[in-house]
Amino acid sequence: MSMFPNFRECQMPREGNMTEIIKASAGCGCGALRLDVTGVPVVQLVCHCSDCQKISGMPYVEAAFFQSDQCSVHGQADTITVKGGTGFDKTHYSCTSCKTPLYVTVAALNGAFAIAAKRLVPFKFEPQVHVWVSEKADGVTIPSGILQSPGAPPKEIIDTMVSSFWGTK
Repeated sequence: MSMFPNFRECQMPREGNMTEIIKASAGCGCGALRLDVTGVPVVQLVCHCSDCQKISGMPYVEAAFFQSDQCSVHGQADTITVKGGTGFDKTHYSCTSCKTPLYVTVAALNGAFAIAAKRLVPFKFEPQVHVWVSEKADGVTIPSGILQSPGAPPKEIIDTMVSSFWGTK
């Protein structure tokens, strides 16, 4: 039996326009922590790394990455900071009351916000890649045909992230 009994299977990307500006909100379970976003997601991915598993309590995290200036946070958050694969900090934010993980800021990406996609409303999650599949939890099945990386995102995704968050390649 999987150590994550309450997860849904990974989804294939759906058809859609990722250049469309969205206006959405994400909130914790009790409503004390909220994040509003207006912008275009730079990248959407599914992360299977052990840090995301430990912090979220789930076998993977579905994340949509946005520019920090497109996000505004309301409420108090607890933080856990870990070193990412780049050696730079990733700070995980969760509600101080209900402990729901809501977003991560990524220093290596100029403070980009990686928001828990399942918490964004309205939002249609369209993952481009599954990363850190070398650390994938037992029992998780990734649909065939979707881009996968054993570690960090592949070069074309990294190039998109670097140029979007830093303005350069």
